[in-house]
Amino acid sequence: MTREQHDAVVTHIARTRFPFHDQKDWPADYVTLTNVARPTRSIPHQGREHFPDIVIVNTKGEIREIGEVEETLDEAKAPIWKTCSAAADNLTETGNRHFFLYVPAGLEDKAVALLDRHAISFAGVRGFTRDAAGAIRITPHVTRGDSKDHRE
Repeated sequence: MTREQHDAVVTHIARTRFPFHDQKDWPADYVTLTNVARPTRSIPHQGREHFPDIVIVNTKGEIREIGEVEETLDEAKAPIWKTCSAAADNLTETGNRHFFLYVPAGLEDKAVALLDRHAISFAGVRGFTRDAAGAIRITPHVTRGDSKDHRE
């Protein structure tokens, strides 16, 4: 996946899922930020700045939700995901952190296993596809946060 393709997936997710087009309970003071074209919001990670793909903040600047889009999975990413999870709130119906991981379709089970192996709290793992015309589709795989979020 090229940088442009990655950024297109991030932008699509931010635009269509944070909030969903018909979501009535999205807090009025939440702002959806992406770090694709220009890094705008970071979190501290191992003495440096990490810029998650999607960061939801309230008007006080407090981080509420974080989303990461990955092309591949490996153990080396777990510390970053753990940091992202810890930075997100746990105001879900289950108490899990508002951290969402988006992976290419077919890698969802591997992503869940990696998150669980590293004891990373998450609200959802989602698969994504991008067809030859550029159309992007998001498919929920596992939802451990709010059940209302388990939808395409």
